[in-house]
Amino acid sequence: MKTLLTPVVVFMAFLIISYILYRLGGVLAPKVPKSHHKLSPYACGEDLPGGKTPPSYVLFHVAFIFTVFHVAILLLAIVPSSEDAIYALIFLAGLFISAVVLFTSGGEASD
Repeated sequence: MKTLLTPVVVFMAFLIISYILYRLGGVLAPKVPKSHHKLSPYACGEDLPGGKTPPSYVLFHVAFIFTVFHVAILLLAIVPSSEDAIYALIFLAGLFISAVVLFTSGGEASD
């Protein structure tokens, strides 16, 4: 009986029940004919022009710094409060200085 209450078995049971309910809903749902308008883009009452929008990397540096700082904070959070914590703080200070340098000199061209 204990084996049936392990997290893996309970998860698999709920996964199977969810799949059965999903398939049952698909069978019982009314069949709607496919239309062109369902797949066409629509925003604010206007038709969108066709074609793909090229990706923009304007804010890539912000996302990169955001990711780096989140990893650094995670590192700082998992370091136990001991003598090793000073190394994590030094690492975080180095990351902060690097971010300041990247943001202040990011758009300037050197001669």
